[in-house]
This record gives sequence, C-alpha cells and structure tokens, in this order.
Amino acid sequence: MNKYKVGVIGCGYWGPNLIRNFTGLSRTSVEMVSDLSSERLERIQGLYPMVKTTQNAGDILQSPAIDIVCIATPVSTHYALARQALEAGKHVLVEKPFVQYSKQALELIALADKKGKKLMVDHTFLFSPSVRKMKDMITQNALGKILYFYSTRVNLGLFQKDINVVWDLAAHDIAIANYLLGATPESVSVTGRRLVV
Repeated sequence: MNKYKVGVIGCGYWGPNLIRNFTGLSRTSVEMVSDLSSERLERIQGLYPMVKTTQNAGDILQSPAIDIVCIATPVSTHYALARQALEAGKHVLVEKPFVQYSKQALELIALADKKGKKLMVDHTFLFSPSVRKMKDMITQNALGKILYFYSTRVNLGLFQKDINVVWDLAAHDIAIANYLLGATPESVSVTGRRLVV
C-alpha cells in the first residue's frame, strides 16, 4: 500500500497537531513542514528529525513528492495557498475558517472538482467520541425527533487577529449541528457578549 506524502504549511498553534496525527497514520508520512519562524521549525526538526523543514511554503506547493498539502496558517492566507496547492495537483486540507469570503470557497471547490482533487476543511470535533456518540443516539432515535439545537461556547481557544469570533469559532458549532442533524438549519439565533476584565 502506497503512503500519501504530506506537507504541512504553518506549525504555530494547530500545525504541530496535524504533523503528529499524520505521522501516526499508517497511510501517510509527513515529508516537509514550512513556517516563517526558524524557532518553530527547529522545534519540529527536534521532534521529527526525518521531516524536511523550510521557511518557503512554495517548496511544499511545488514539490512533486507531496500528495497532500495541509494549511494551518492565518485565514487571510488560506485562499491563495489552497489555490496554489490545487493548481499544483495536490489534495488539500485547510484549517477552519476555510477562507475569508464565500466566493473564494466556491472557487476552490470548483477548482478541486476540475482537478479531481480532495478539498477538506478540518472540523476536528466531528471525530470526537462525544459528538460521535450523540450522532449514534440521534441515528438510533434514542432522543426522539430533534426540534431544537442549543450550543454554548465555553472555551475561546486562541484569539485570532485576522478573523472575527463568529467565523473562527461558530464554524465548530455549525459543523457539529449539520453533522448531527444531517440537514441545514431553517433558522439561527446568536447572542454574544463582551467580557470586560
């Protein structure tokens, strides 16, 4: 069985998790990691000496050895990097939020279809045991007909400077709701507040 060769662009907040997980899979191997920070690359090199590192994302995008490009960079860079990866004939995994504008998303989806490549957004919670258990319960009708879905965000995670909180965090709740219910919502109501410390 051939292994898919993976390149990860960005090893700040979430990139190291991607590197660890793809390294642990039997069908993938992480070949190259890119980041602008030499300190981050040194840390990755210490943990994974067999992985090549570079400060130039183009090395990953243009490498004929890379099958899959994972993008874990600021959202403002997602569209351009994903587009270049698809144009270079790579499968692409992008951290959420996928892109800044829905027009960009539609363009990337069309390009992936045209190139015959997989394009995926990393909605990690869909793979968590608790969400999977909820899905099983709904599928088995253990809860009856679901009429209402309520979600509370209790962990804000890393504060992203280039995207608002709805685009950054609500994507998780929406992905979970769509997965659990197998449908898109008819209406959504959101309340937010700012905590002053």
